[in-house]
Amino acid sequence: MGYLLALPYLIAAVVLQATLMPRLNLVGGGPDLVYLMVIAWGLNAPLRQAVAWALMGGVLFDVMSATPLGTSALGLALMVLLMDTVRLRFYELSWLFLGIMGLFGTALYQFYQMAMLDAFHLLGLMPADAPFQITWGDDLLNRTAPVMLYNVVLVLPVYLLLRVSQRRLPAAL
Repeated sequence: MGYLLALPYLIAAVVLQATLMPRLNLVGGGPDLVYLMVIAWGLNAPLRQAVAWALMGGVLFDVMSATPLGTSALGLALMVLLMDTVRLRFYELSWLFLGIMGLFGTALYQFYQMAMLDAFHLLGLMPADAPFQITWGDDLLNRTAPVMLYNVVLVLPVYLLLRVSQRRLPAAL
């Protein structure tokens, strides 16, 4: 059942990400709703379900953006695998872990996305007139830092909203 819930939630996140979030870019970056949804759901979901959310969310995001298809899906899946590996150490401190993923996980995910886009550009797989060019210093300061701040503030409310849905799911699904 968690797999079925993914589609409407992630579609809503992607649509908001593509339409509303650019208007909230107060200081250069806005919240990454797809990342937040995947991390918030994955904290209490089985690994397979969390990876499914990551793949669906990543593909949906890539379809709505100029990002090469699969780039975000792979990055989100890697973040879920990292989260699953580390979260057992924070079992009793899930709120702290959620904040860590909101802050440092966002930084790692943003770094991955910039590295992939830069690699695609250097390999000639991106058009020369692509709407984005990676300038590492500027992008880390003016895009990644604001996204980190937004995400660390929003990760708990997103988690609480999704947790209500998770608790209503039958245990066998």
